[in-house]
Amino acid sequence: MTTRQSALFALFLGTLGLLALSGCSAGNPNMSAAESAMEQQNYDRALANVDSALTQDSANVDAYMMKARILRQMADSTMPPNEYKDLFAQARQAEEKAIEFDPGQRSSVQEQRELQFIQEYQKGADTFNEARRSQSRDQFMRAAAFFGAAGAIQPDSTGPILNEAFSRLRAARLSESGNMTEEMSTVIPILERYIEKEDQPTKNAYTILSQLYLQNEQPEQTIEVTERAIDDLSNRPTHFRFSGTRGVQYAGTIEAGGSSRSVEGTVPGRIELSTDEGMVSGSFYKTEGGKRQTKGRLQVTLYKQGTEAASGQSMAVSDTLSLSADLTSMTPLAEIRNFRLNALNETGDTERAMRAYEQQIERNPEDATYRYNYGSLLLNADRYDEAAEQLAKAVELDPEDPKKQYNLGAAYLNKGVALQDSLVSLRDSLTAKDRNPTEEERKMVKELDDQRLSLFRDAIPPLERARQLSGPGDRYRQNACSALFQAYVQTEQTEKAEQVKECAGQTATGSGGSSSDGG
Repeated sequence: MTTRQSALFALFLGTLGLLALSGCSAGNPNMSAAESAMEQQNYDRALANVDSALTQDSANVDAYMMKARILRQMADSTMPPNEYKDLFAQARQAEEKAIEFDPGQRSSVQEQRELQFIQEYQKGADTFNEARRSQSRDQFMRAAAFFGAAGAIQPDSTGPILNEAFSRLRAARLSESGNMTEEMSTVIPILERYIEKEDQPTKNAYTILSQLYLQNEQPEQTIEVTERAIDDLSNRPTHFRFSGTRGVQYAGTIEAGGSSRSVEGTVPGRIELSTDEGMVSGSFYKTEGGKRQTKGRLQVTLYKQGTEAASGQSMAVSDTLSLSADLTSMTPLAEIRNFRLNALNETGDTERAMRAYEQQIERNPEDATYRYNYGSLLLNADRYDEAAEQLAKAVELDPEDPKKQYNLGAAYLNKGVALQDSLVSLRDSLTAKDRNPTEEERKMVKELDDQRLSLFRDAIPPLERARQLSGPGDRYRQNACSALFQAYVQTEQTEKAEQVKECAGQTATGSGGSSSDGG
Protein backbone atom coordinates (compact mmCIF):
# COMPACT_ATOMS: atom_id res chain seq x y z
CA MET A 1 0.00 0.00 0.00
CA THR A 2 1.47 3.35 -0.98
CA THR A 3 2.14 5.72 1.86
CA ARG A 4 0.93 9.18 0.87
CA GLN A 5 1.98 12.41 2.45
CA SER A 6 -0.30 15.39 2.80
CA ALA A 7 -0.07 18.42 0.53
CA LEU A 8 3.14 20.38 0.38
CA PHE A 9 4.16 21.62 3.80
CA ALA A 10 0.86 20.80 5.47
CA LEU A 11 3.04 19.01 8.02
CA PHE A 12 3.31 20.93 11.28
CA LEU A 13 5.55 19.27 13.82
CA GLY A 14 7.69 20.27 16.68
CA THR A 15 11.40 19.61 16.76
CA LEU A 16 12.06 15.95 17.28
CA GLY A 17 15.34 14.46 18.31
CA LEU A 18 16.59 11.24 16.82
CA LEU A 19 17.44 8.25 18.93
CA ALA A 20 20.90 7.00 18.11
CA LEU A 21 21.31 3.26 17.90
CA SER A 22 24.83 2.74 19.05
CA GLY A 23 26.41 -0.56 18.32
CA CYS A 24 28.65 -2.33 20.74
CA SER A 25 32.27 -1.89 19.77
CA ALA A 26 33.77 -3.85 22.62
CA GLY A 27 36.00 -6.73 21.62
CA ASN A 28 36.50 -5.58 18.04
CA PRO A 29 39.37 -3.15 17.43
CA ASN A 30 37.98 -2.10 14.04
CA MET A 31 34.66 -1.16 15.62
CA SER A 32 36.39 0.78 18.40
CA ALA A 33 38.51 2.60 15.84
CA ALA A 34 35.41 3.42 13.81
CA GLU A 35 33.67 4.82 16.87
CA SER A 36 36.69 6.99 17.68
CA ALA A 37 37.02 8.24 14.08
CA MET A 38 33.32 9.10 13.94
CA GLU A 39 33.63 11.18 17.15
CA GLN A 40 36.47 13.06 15.44
CA GLN A 41 34.27 13.51 12.33
CA ASN A 42 36.78 11.59 10.24
CA TYR A 43 34.08 9.75 8.37
CA ASP A 44 36.25 8.23 5.64
CA ARG A 45 38.43 6.51 8.23
CA ALA A 46 35.35 5.47 10.22
CA LEU A 47 33.83 3.82 7.16
CA ALA A 48 37.11 2.12 6.31
CA ASN A 49 37.25 0.62 9.81
CA VAL A 50 33.63 -0.56 9.61
CA ASP A 51 34.28 -2.15 6.22
CA SER A 52 37.28 -3.93 7.73
CA ALA A 53 35.04 -5.28 10.49
CA LEU A 54 32.54 -6.51 7.86
CA THR A 55 35.36 -8.15 5.89
CA GLN A 56 36.16 -10.16 8.99
CA ASP A 57 32.49 -10.92 9.68
CA SER A 58 29.95 -10.21 6.91
CA ALA A 59 27.08 -10.89 9.35
CA ASN A 60 28.22 -8.28 11.92
CA VAL A 61 24.92 -6.56 12.74
CA ASP A 62 26.57 -3.92 14.94
CA ALA A 63 28.90 -2.97 12.07
CA TYR A 64 25.99 -2.44 9.69
CA MET A 65 24.15 -0.32 12.23
CA MET A 66 27.28 1.76 12.91
CA LYS A 67 27.79 2.21 9.16
CA ALA A 68 24.28 3.65 8.93
CA ARG A 69 25.05 6.10 11.75
CA ILE A 70 28.30 7.19 10.09
CA LEU A 71 26.63 7.77 6.73
CA ARG A 72 23.87 9.91 8.26
CA GLN A 73 26.40 12.01 10.15
CA MET A 74 28.38 12.42 6.92
CA ALA A 75 25.22 13.76 5.30
CA ASP A 76 24.99 16.46 7.94
CA SER A 77 28.33 17.79 6.70
CA THR A 78 27.40 17.50 3.00
CA MET A 79 25.13 19.94 1.18
CA PRO A 80 25.03 18.87 -2.52
CA PRO A 81 21.48 17.45 -2.84
CA ASN A 82 22.43 14.28 -4.71
CA GLU A 83 25.21 13.40 -2.25
CA TYR A 84 23.01 14.19 0.75
CA LYS A 85 20.18 11.98 -0.51
CA ASP A 86 22.56 9.21 -1.58
CA LEU A 87 24.14 8.99 1.88
CA PHE A 88 20.71 8.47 3.45
CA ALA A 89 19.96 5.82 0.83
CA GLN A 90 23.23 4.03 1.68
CA ALA A 91 22.38 4.24 5.39
CA ARG A 92 19.05 2.54 4.70
CA GLN A 93 20.81 -0.23 2.76
CA ALA A 94 23.14 -0.82 5.71
CA GLU A 95 20.16 -1.06 8.07
CA GLU A 96 18.47 -3.53 5.73
CA LYS A 97 21.55 -5.74 5.90
CA ALA A 98 21.44 -5.58 9.70
CA ILE A 99 17.76 -6.60 9.66
CA GLU A 100 18.57 -9.41 7.22
CA PHE A 101 20.97 -10.96 9.73
CA ASP A 102 18.91 -10.01 12.82
CA PRO A 103 15.17 -9.56 12.12
CA GLY A 104 14.73 -8.47 15.73
CA GLN A 105 16.26 -5.13 14.76
CA ARG A 106 13.32 -4.26 12.50
CA SER A 107 11.06 -2.59 15.06
CA SER A 108 13.78 -0.33 16.52
CA VAL A 109 15.06 0.58 13.04
CA GLN A 110 11.53 1.37 11.87
CA GLU A 111 10.93 3.59 14.88
CA GLN A 112 14.13 5.46 14.21
CA ARG A 113 13.28 5.85 10.52
CA GLU A 114 9.92 7.40 11.35
CA LEU A 115 11.64 10.03 13.48
CA GLN A 116 14.32 10.64 10.85
CA PHE A 117 11.66 10.97 8.16
CA ILE A 118 9.77 13.59 10.14
CA GLN A 119 12.93 15.52 10.86
CA GLU A 120 14.16 15.62 7.23
CA TYR A 121 10.68 16.40 5.88
CA GLN A 122 10.27 19.26 8.33
CA LYS A 123 13.71 20.62 7.48
CA GLY A 124 12.71 20.51 3.82
CA ALA A 125 9.46 22.35 4.49
CA ASP A 126 11.14 25.04 6.58
CA THR A 127 13.92 25.54 4.04
CA PHE A 128 11.49 25.67 1.12
CA ASN A 129 9.40 28.33 2.86
CA GLU A 130 12.55 30.31 3.60
CA ALA A 131 13.62 29.96 -0.05
CA ARG A 132 10.26 31.29 -1.23
CA ARG A 133 10.71 34.38 0.92
CA SER A 134 14.31 34.98 -0.15
CA GLN A 135 13.99 33.62 -3.72
CA SER A 136 17.29 31.86 -3.17
CA ARG A 137 18.27 29.13 -5.61
CA ASP A 138 20.70 27.63 -3.09
CA GLN A 139 17.97 27.41 -0.46
CA PHE A 140 15.64 25.64 -2.88
CA MET A 141 18.41 23.12 -3.58
CA ARG A 142 18.91 22.60 0.16
CA ALA A 143 15.19 21.95 0.48
CA ALA A 144 15.51 19.42 -2.35
CA ALA A 145 18.31 17.70 -0.42
CA PHE A 146 16.19 17.37 2.74
CA PHE A 147 13.16 16.10 0.82
CA GLY A 148 15.41 13.70 -1.07
CA ALA A 149 16.73 12.36 2.22
CA ALA A 150 13.19 11.89 3.53
CA GLY A 151 12.34 9.96 0.37
CA ALA A 152 15.44 7.80 0.81
CA ILE A 153 14.43 7.01 4.39
CA GLN A 154 10.91 5.96 3.35
CA PRO A 155 11.08 5.12 -0.38
CA ASP A 156 7.36 4.28 -0.58
CA SER A 157 6.34 7.74 0.61
CA THR A 158 5.39 9.91 -2.36
CA GLY A 159 5.18 13.31 -0.64
CA PRO A 160 8.96 13.86 -0.38
CA ILE A 161 9.46 12.79 -3.99
CA LEU A 162 6.99 15.37 -5.27
CA ASN A 163 8.36 18.10 -3.02
CA GLU A 164 11.93 17.36 -4.09
CA ALA A 165 10.81 17.78 -7.71
CA PHE A 166 9.09 21.09 -6.97
CA SER A 167 12.13 22.36 -5.06
CA ARG A 168 14.48 21.52 -7.93
CA LEU A 169 12.09 23.10 -10.40
CA ARG A 170 12.01 26.37 -8.44
CA ALA A 171 15.81 26.32 -8.20
CA ALA A 172 16.14 25.79 -11.96
CA ARG A 173 13.91 28.78 -12.66
CA LEU A 174 16.26 30.94 -10.59
CA SER A 175 19.37 29.60 -12.27
CA GLU A 176 21.78 32.20 -13.64
CA SER A 177 24.13 29.69 -15.26
CA GLY A 178 22.24 29.53 -18.54
CA ASN A 179 21.58 25.81 -17.99
CA MET A 180 17.97 26.16 -16.88
CA THR A 181 16.67 23.62 -19.42
CA GLU A 182 19.34 21.12 -18.42
CA GLU A 183 18.58 21.62 -14.72
CA MET A 184 14.85 21.24 -15.34
CA SER A 185 15.50 17.94 -17.12
CA THR A 186 16.82 16.53 -13.81
CA VAL A 187 13.28 16.87 -12.48
CA ILE A 188 11.91 14.40 -15.04
CA PRO A 189 13.07 11.12 -13.40
CA ILE A 190 11.89 12.36 -10.00
CA LEU A 191 8.39 13.12 -11.29
CA GLU A 192 8.37 9.82 -13.18
CA ARG A 193 9.09 8.01 -9.91
CA TYR A 194 6.37 9.96 -8.11
CA ILE A 195 3.73 9.16 -10.74
CA GLU A 196 4.78 5.52 -10.77
CA LYS A 197 4.38 5.19 -7.00
CA GLU A 198 1.40 7.48 -6.30
CA ASP A 199 -2.12 6.05 -6.58
CA GLN A 200 -3.59 9.46 -7.44
CA PRO A 201 -0.87 11.83 -8.67
CA THR A 202 -1.60 15.54 -8.46
CA LYS A 203 -2.65 17.32 -11.62
CA ASN A 204 0.36 19.65 -11.24
CA ALA A 205 2.72 16.67 -11.43
CA TYR A 206 1.09 15.47 -14.64
CA THR A 207 1.14 18.97 -16.14
CA ILE A 208 4.76 19.75 -15.28
CA LEU A 209 6.05 16.38 -16.47
CA SER A 210 4.15 16.77 -19.77
CA GLN A 211 5.65 20.23 -20.27
CA LEU A 212 9.17 19.03 -19.46
CA TYR A 213 8.85 16.15 -21.92
CA LEU A 214 7.82 18.58 -24.66
CA GLN A 215 10.70 20.94 -23.84
CA ASN A 216 13.11 18.00 -24.07
CA GLU A 217 11.66 16.89 -27.43
CA GLN A 218 10.15 13.67 -26.06
CA PRO A 219 6.74 13.64 -27.77
CA GLU A 220 6.06 9.92 -27.30
CA GLN A 221 6.58 10.23 -23.54
CA THR A 222 4.34 13.31 -23.57
CA ILE A 223 1.58 11.35 -25.28
CA GLU A 224 1.92 8.49 -22.80
CA VAL A 225 1.77 10.65 -19.67
CA THR A 226 -1.00 12.93 -20.95
CA GLU A 227 -3.18 9.99 -21.95
CA ARG A 228 -2.69 8.49 -18.49
CA ALA A 229 -3.48 11.87 -16.90
CA ILE A 230 -6.65 12.35 -18.95
CA ASP A 231 -7.87 8.84 -18.13
CA ASP A 232 -7.01 9.20 -14.44
CA LEU A 233 -8.26 12.74 -13.79
CA SER A 234 -11.46 12.45 -15.84
CA ASN A 235 -12.52 9.50 -13.68
CA ARG A 236 -11.95 11.24 -10.34
CA PRO A 237 -15.20 12.29 -8.67
CA THR A 238 -15.92 15.92 -7.87
CA HIS A 239 -15.49 16.36 -4.12
CA PHE A 240 -14.99 18.67 -1.16
CA ARG A 241 -11.76 18.05 0.76
CA PHE A 242 -11.52 19.10 4.41
CA SER A 243 -8.08 19.82 5.86
CA GLY A 244 -6.50 21.94 8.55
CA THR A 245 -6.08 20.98 12.19
CA ARG A 246 -6.29 17.21 12.46
CA GLY A 247 -9.24 16.06 14.53
CA VAL A 248 -11.28 19.26 14.14
CA GLN A 249 -14.96 18.45 13.65
CA TYR A 250 -17.06 20.25 11.05
CA ALA A 251 -20.67 20.47 9.94
CA GLY A 252 -22.46 22.30 7.17
CA THR A 253 -24.64 22.21 4.08
CA ILE A 254 -23.84 21.36 0.46
CA GLU A 255 -25.99 22.41 -2.49
CA ALA A 256 -25.39 20.66 -5.79
CA GLY A 257 -27.50 19.42 -8.68
CA GLY A 258 -30.56 21.28 -7.44
CA SER A 259 -30.60 19.52 -4.07
CA SER A 260 -29.31 20.31 -0.60
CA ARG A 261 -27.91 18.06 2.12
CA SER A 262 -26.37 18.38 5.56
CA VAL A 263 -22.90 17.01 6.18
CA GLU A 264 -20.56 16.51 9.11
CA GLY A 265 -17.22 14.90 9.73
CA THR A 266 -13.69 15.20 11.12
CA VAL A 267 -10.52 16.61 9.57
CA PRO A 268 -9.03 15.21 7.39
CA GLY A 269 -12.16 14.39 5.43
CA ARG A 270 -13.68 14.17 1.98
CA ILE A 271 -17.23 14.32 0.62
CA GLU A 272 -17.93 13.23 -2.96
CA LEU A 273 -20.61 14.81 -5.14
CA SER A 274 -22.87 13.08 -7.65
CA THR A 275 -22.51 15.87 -10.22
CA ASP A 276 -19.73 17.79 -11.93
CA GLU A 277 -21.97 20.29 -13.71
CA GLY A 278 -23.78 23.45 -12.66
CA MET A 279 -23.40 25.56 -9.55
CA VAL A 280 -22.05 23.89 -6.42
CA SER A 281 -21.85 25.63 -3.06
CA GLY A 282 -21.14 24.78 0.54
CA SER A 283 -21.30 26.43 3.96
CA PHE A 284 -19.30 24.90 6.80
CA TYR A 285 -18.31 25.62 10.39
CA LYS A 286 -16.27 24.01 13.16
CA THR A 287 -18.26 22.19 15.77
CA GLU A 288 -17.86 20.23 18.97
CA GLY A 289 -20.65 18.44 20.76
CA GLY A 290 -23.21 19.99 18.42
CA LYS A 291 -22.01 23.54 19.17
CA ARG A 292 -19.78 25.88 17.23
CA GLN A 293 -16.22 26.10 18.40
CA THR A 294 -13.33 28.52 17.95
CA LYS A 295 -10.42 26.10 18.25
CA GLY A 296 -8.42 24.83 15.31
CA ARG A 297 -8.27 25.67 11.65
CA LEU A 298 -10.61 24.38 8.95
CA GLN A 299 -9.83 24.59 5.23
CA VAL A 300 -12.26 23.39 2.55
CA THR A 301 -11.40 22.92 -1.13
CA LEU A 302 -13.71 21.93 -3.97
CA TYR A 303 -12.09 19.80 -6.68
CA LYS A 304 -13.21 18.82 -10.18
CA GLN A 305 -11.04 16.31 -12.05
CA GLY A 306 -8.10 17.00 -9.75
CA THR A 307 -8.39 20.76 -10.24
CA GLU A 308 -9.23 23.28 -7.53
CA ALA A 309 -12.56 24.95 -8.27
CA ALA A 310 -12.92 26.93 -5.02
CA SER A 311 -11.21 27.12 -1.65
CA GLY A 312 -11.75 28.81 1.70
CA GLN A 313 -10.32 28.77 5.19
CA SER A 314 -11.88 29.57 8.56
CA MET A 315 -9.79 31.38 11.13
CA ALA A 316 -9.87 30.72 14.86
CA VAL A 317 -13.34 32.21 15.27
CA SER A 318 -16.82 30.73 15.13
CA ASP A 319 -17.53 31.95 11.62
CA THR A 320 -19.09 30.16 8.66
CA LEU A 321 -16.91 29.25 5.72
CA SER A 322 -18.77 29.58 2.40
CA LEU A 323 -17.60 28.81 -1.12
CA SER A 324 -19.18 28.18 -4.50
CA ALA A 325 -18.23 27.52 -8.13
CA ASP A 326 -19.85 27.03 -11.52
CA LEU A 327 -18.46 23.65 -12.56
CA THR A 328 -20.04 23.80 -16.02
CA SER A 329 -17.64 26.54 -17.12
CA MET A 330 -14.55 24.63 -15.97
CA THR A 331 -12.29 22.80 -18.42
CA PRO A 332 -9.76 21.23 -16.03
CA LEU A 333 -8.00 19.04 -18.58
CA ALA A 334 -7.66 21.60 -21.39
CA GLU A 335 -3.95 22.27 -20.79
CA ILE A 336 -3.06 18.57 -20.58
CA ARG A 337 -5.05 17.87 -23.75
CA ASN A 338 -3.16 20.68 -25.48
CA PHE A 339 0.16 19.09 -24.51
CA ARG A 340 -1.06 15.81 -25.99
CA LEU A 341 -2.11 17.49 -29.22
CA ASN A 342 1.24 19.30 -29.52
CA ALA A 343 3.05 16.00 -28.99
CA LEU A 344 0.92 14.28 -31.62
CA ASN A 345 1.79 17.05 -34.06
CA GLU A 346 5.50 16.59 -33.33
CA THR A 347 5.38 12.83 -33.96
CA GLY A 348 4.05 13.40 -37.49
CA ASP A 349 1.17 10.98 -36.86
CA THR A 350 -1.27 13.23 -38.72
CA GLU A 351 -4.27 10.90 -38.70
CA ARG A 352 -4.02 10.32 -34.98
CA ALA A 353 -3.60 14.04 -34.36
CA MET A 354 -6.63 14.88 -36.50
CA ARG A 355 -8.80 12.38 -34.60
CA ALA A 356 -7.68 14.00 -31.36
CA TYR A 357 -8.58 17.47 -32.67
CA GLU A 358 -11.99 16.25 -33.76
CA GLN A 359 -12.63 15.06 -30.21
CA GLN A 360 -11.44 18.36 -28.75
CA ILE A 361 -13.63 20.40 -31.07
CA GLU A 362 -16.63 18.31 -30.06
CA ARG A 363 -15.88 19.21 -26.43
CA ASN A 364 -14.94 22.84 -27.15
CA PRO A 365 -16.60 23.99 -30.39
CA GLU A 366 -15.83 27.66 -29.68
CA ASP A 367 -12.08 27.20 -29.26
CA ALA A 368 -10.39 29.05 -32.13
CA THR A 369 -6.99 27.42 -31.57
CA TYR A 370 -8.35 23.89 -31.92
CA ARG A 371 -10.15 24.90 -35.11
CA TYR A 372 -7.02 26.56 -36.49
CA ASN A 373 -4.69 23.65 -35.72
CA TYR A 374 -7.14 21.07 -37.06
CA GLY A 375 -7.75 23.14 -40.18
CA SER A 376 -4.00 23.49 -40.73
CA LEU A 377 -3.54 19.71 -40.54
CA LEU A 378 -6.36 19.22 -43.02
CA LEU A 379 -4.81 21.84 -45.31
CA ASN A 380 -1.43 20.10 -45.27
CA ALA A 381 -3.26 16.86 -46.10
CA ASP A 382 -4.81 18.58 -49.18
CA ARG A 383 -8.32 18.22 -47.72
CA TYR A 384 -9.17 21.76 -48.79
CA ASP A 385 -12.93 21.87 -48.27
CA GLU A 386 -12.71 20.52 -44.71
CA ALA A 387 -9.75 22.80 -44.01
CA ALA A 388 -11.65 25.87 -45.21
CA GLU A 389 -14.62 24.96 -43.01
CA GLN A 390 -12.48 24.73 -39.86
CA LEU A 391 -10.35 27.76 -40.67
CA ALA A 392 -13.39 29.91 -41.51
CA LYS A 393 -14.77 29.12 -38.06
CA ALA A 394 -11.37 29.90 -36.48
CA VAL A 395 -11.35 33.29 -38.23
CA GLU A 396 -14.91 33.96 -37.09
CA LEU A 397 -13.89 33.24 -33.49
CA ASP A 398 -10.57 35.12 -33.67
CA PRO A 399 -10.53 37.54 -36.63
CA GLU A 400 -7.44 39.47 -35.49
CA ASP A 401 -4.92 36.64 -35.88
CA PRO A 402 -2.96 36.90 -39.16
CA LYS A 403 -2.04 33.19 -39.09
CA LYS A 404 -5.68 32.13 -39.11
CA GLN A 405 -6.52 34.60 -41.89
CA TYR A 406 -3.53 33.47 -43.95
CA ASN A 407 -4.28 29.75 -43.69
CA LEU A 408 -7.92 30.32 -44.64
CA GLY A 409 -6.74 32.17 -47.75
CA ALA A 410 -4.23 29.37 -48.43
CA ALA A 411 -7.03 26.76 -48.26
CA TYR A 412 -8.97 28.56 -51.03
CA LEU A 413 -5.85 29.37 -53.04
CA ASN A 414 -4.40 25.85 -52.93
CA LYS A 415 -7.69 24.30 -54.00
CA GLY A 416 -7.81 26.83 -56.86
CA VAL A 417 -4.30 25.79 -57.92
CA ALA A 418 -5.30 22.10 -57.73
CA LEU A 419 -8.33 22.81 -59.95
CA GLN A 420 -6.12 24.77 -62.34
CA ASP A 421 -3.83 21.75 -62.68
CA SER A 422 -6.86 19.56 -63.32
CA LEU A 423 -8.14 22.02 -65.92
CA VAL A 424 -4.80 22.05 -67.75
CA SER A 425 -4.76 18.24 -67.80
CA LEU A 426 -8.33 18.16 -69.12
CA ARG A 427 -7.57 20.65 -71.90
CA ASP A 428 -4.43 18.74 -72.88
CA SER A 429 -6.45 15.53 -73.01
CA LEU A 430 -9.12 17.10 -75.23
CA THR A 431 -6.51 18.58 -77.58
CA ALA A 432 -4.79 15.21 -77.91
CA LYS A 433 -8.01 13.68 -79.27
CA ASP A 434 -7.63 15.85 -82.43
CA ARG A 435 -11.27 16.86 -82.55
CA ASN A 436 -13.51 19.65 -81.34
CA PRO A 437 -14.77 19.19 -77.76
CA THR A 438 -18.39 18.24 -77.26
CA GLU A 439 -20.87 20.58 -75.64
CA GLU A 440 -20.70 18.55 -72.43
CA GLU A 441 -16.92 18.78 -72.43
CA ARG A 442 -17.03 22.55 -72.99
CA LYS A 443 -19.49 22.84 -70.12
CA MET A 444 -17.19 20.82 -67.87
CA VAL A 445 -14.21 23.05 -68.72
CA LYS A 446 -16.23 26.19 -68.06
CA GLU A 447 -17.51 24.91 -64.71
CA LEU A 448 -13.99 24.03 -63.59
CA ASP A 449 -12.70 27.42 -64.73
CA ASP A 450 -15.52 29.28 -62.96
CA GLN A 451 -14.88 27.30 -59.77
CA ARG A 452 -11.15 27.99 -60.03
CA LEU A 453 -11.70 31.75 -60.38
CA SER A 454 -14.22 31.74 -57.54
CA LEU A 455 -11.68 30.09 -55.22
CA PHE A 456 -8.99 32.64 -56.11
CA ARG A 457 -11.47 35.44 -55.41
CA ASP A 458 -12.45 33.83 -52.07
CA ALA A 459 -8.78 33.68 -51.12
CA ILE A 460 -8.20 37.42 -51.55
CA PRO A 461 -10.14 38.90 -48.53
CA PRO A 462 -8.49 36.75 -45.81
CA LEU A 463 -5.08 37.15 -47.44
CA GLU A 464 -5.51 40.92 -47.58
CA ARG A 465 -6.55 40.86 -43.92
CA ALA A 466 -3.51 38.73 -43.03
CA ARG A 467 -1.29 41.29 -44.76
CA GLN A 468 -2.93 44.18 -42.84
CA LEU A 469 -2.59 42.40 -39.48
CA SER A 470 1.07 41.45 -39.99
CA GLY A 471 3.74 43.99 -39.11
CA PRO A 472 6.62 45.04 -41.39
CA GLY A 473 9.18 42.27 -41.67
CA ASP A 474 6.74 39.65 -40.38
CA ARG A 475 7.03 36.43 -42.38
CA TYR A 476 3.25 36.18 -42.54
CA ARG A 477 3.18 39.54 -44.35
CA GLN A 478 5.55 38.32 -47.07
CA ASN A 479 3.71 34.99 -47.35
CA ALA A 480 0.40 36.84 -47.63
CA CYS A 481 1.81 39.16 -50.31
CA SER A 482 3.15 36.20 -52.28
CA ALA A 483 -0.19 34.41 -52.13
CA LEU A 484 -2.05 37.63 -53.01
CA PHE A 485 0.16 38.12 -56.05
CA GLN A 486 -0.93 34.70 -57.29
CA ALA A 487 -4.60 35.39 -56.60
CA TYR A 488 -4.50 38.82 -58.27
CA VAL A 489 -2.75 37.42 -61.36
CA GLN A 490 -5.24 34.57 -61.68
CA THR A 491 -8.20 36.96 -61.37
CA GLU A 492 -6.56 39.41 -63.83
CA GLN A 493 -6.15 42.22 -61.27
CA THR A 494 -2.86 43.38 -62.78
CA GLU A 495 -2.58 46.68 -60.95
CA LYS A 496 -3.05 45.07 -57.53
CA ALA A 497 -0.57 42.34 -58.46
CA GLU A 498 2.07 45.01 -59.20
CA GLN A 499 1.34 46.70 -55.84
CA VAL A 500 2.16 43.55 -53.81
CA LYS A 501 5.04 42.38 -56.02
CA GLU A 502 7.71 44.14 -53.98
CA CYS A 503 6.15 43.04 -50.67
CA ALA A 504 6.25 39.47 -51.97
CA GLY A 505 9.97 39.80 -52.62
CA GLN A 506 9.33 39.42 -56.35
CA THR A 507 9.51 35.67 -55.85
CA ALA A 508 5.95 34.86 -56.79
CA THR A 509 5.45 33.53 -60.30
CA GLY A 510 1.70 33.05 -60.48
CA SER A 511 1.95 29.26 -60.28
CA GLY A 512 2.08 26.78 -57.46
CA GLY A 513 0.19 26.73 -54.20
CA SER A 514 0.73 28.37 -50.82
CA SER A 515 1.87 26.41 -47.81
CA SER A 516 0.05 26.52 -44.50
CA ASP A 517 1.49 27.45 -41.13
CA GLY A 518 0.22 25.25 -38.32
CA GLY A 519 0.53 26.27 -34.70
